[in-house]
Amino acid sequence: MGIVQIAAIGIITTMCVVLLREQSRETAFLVSLVGGALILLSVVGYFSEIFTVIEGLMERSGIPGTIYATVFRIIGIGYIADLSAGIVEDSGQKAVAEKILLAGKLIIMVLSLPILVMLFDVITQMLG
Repeated sequence: MGIVQIAAIGIITTMCVVLLREQSRETAFLVSLVGGALILLSVVGYFSEIFTVIEGLMERSGIPGTIYATVFRIIGIGYIADLSAGIVEDSGQKAVAEKILLAGKLIIMVLSLPILVMLFDVITQMLG
């Protein structure tokens, strides 16, 4: 699905939510969730293409697969934290959304530490 169709789903969802919000906030929230899910489902196919390209890079680069796995986990955590925080904030719980984002950032930092250590080791080897 192209960006025009995705944008159309987003605009139609937003218009429905705005119209429904006055009558039923719960229904408006559900319509928002369904619209968001439709958008996410429409881009699932792109992930296989991304993974194929990155797998090719991994094979050519000689970099250990654990680094790529860690990077994918970091990217996934970032997307999940951002998406869930957006949903929570849309439901009126901004403070909880901020905590989700903070937790996601902390988890990302912890996961990235081994890569930072490896990078530091490579730099010190090159300098020394």
